[in-house]
Amino acid sequence: MKALILVGGFGTRLRPLTLSMPKPLVDFANKPMILHQIEALVKAGVTDIFLDVNYKPEVMVAVLKKYEEKFGITITFSVESVPLGTAGPLALAREVLGKDDSPFFVLNAD
Repeated sequence: MKALILVGGFGTRLRPLTLSMPKPLVDFANKPMILHQIEALVKAGVTDIFLDVNYKPEVMVAVLKKYEEKFGITITFSVESVPLGTAGPLALAREVLGKDDSPFFVLNAD
């Protein structure tokens, strides 16, 4: 199964925590918020996760790439040059999500 996680927000309400990292990487219960989602997706049988990133994509990639091997999943990063809202990332992920007829999850990370 596949999942798309929208992580394009700037996390302005959590500043100053989000000045150096995207909101999904802020710790909640001793680990990044997005990691809670990834773990739940893995438990549900998801093996391919597509992340649509806008704010500080290099930080997201650096932190999350290590979890691919740990959880046996593939994480694909799509970097928005401008914010695309909710429908835009779905269009960008069409090729990945539409490879077959299997269902997929769409989540907001921030």
